[in-house]
Amino acid sequence: MPTFLSSARIATSTTPKLPAVMFSQSPGSEPLTLADHLRSLQRYSARLHFARNEMLFDEADPADHVYKIVSGTVRLCRHTPDGRRHITDFLLPGDMIGFLECADQPAMAEAVSPVTVIAYPRNRIDALAETDPSIRARILCHLSSNLLEAQRQLFVLGCQNAKERLASFLLRLADRTDVMQGDRLDLPMGRQDIADHLGLTIETVSRAITTLKAQGYLVVPNTHQLILANVPALRALALEV
Repeated sequence: MPTFLSSARIATSTTPKLPAVMFSQSPGSEPLTLADHLRSLQRYSARLHFARNEMLFDEADPADHVYKIVSGTVRLCRHTPDGRRHITDFLLPGDMIGFLECADQPAMAEAVSPVTVIAYPRNRIDALAETDPSIRARILCHLSSNLLEAQRQLFVLGCQNAKERLASFLLRLADRTDVMQGDRLDLPMGRQDIADHLGLTIETVSRAITTLKAQGYLVVPNTHQLILANVPALRALALEV
């Protein structure tokens, strides 16, 4: 899986569940996170706003910033020469993207909804990491977590059928947004986005939602919200148990 999937998430849960990566500076002090250290670069950062479907950066643009998502949802995508699109991931508030060991962006980032980000210059982060090796360890832990997530996505695309893929996607989104059984799960992305993420057609995604609704796994109050009515059954379907 390409390295652009390595978007580091801060202070929220992901699938698989991993412990928060925090390091204490000294006995009795509060643990510091990567976000805590980035606050020291606040004077070099810029708060940017993007409208729905506006591009944050394009494939092959210089990879000279790290972006923290403050609000909204971002999709990372690549296109084939004949115009087909694959969405590699969706970024949510608290996620970070841009920790790359390459000069150019390997994917395009677009705003699914109105988005606010904080952009940090890569050279400032690199300089900060040189003064504090523990920051490099934090970044490595975030990227390792996302490597595990990339391996999970390979399993989803390589081994699961349409219903199983949809169940895996909904469960991961629910875990990332702390949605429990019976709660409403917001879907900022449309059916076509979900299809392009799961390697399916929009018709197949719609049929899978209808089937899961008929089986009592989901309640569908509207196009952009679902209720997870039977989480244990969804986890069994997604081969998580």
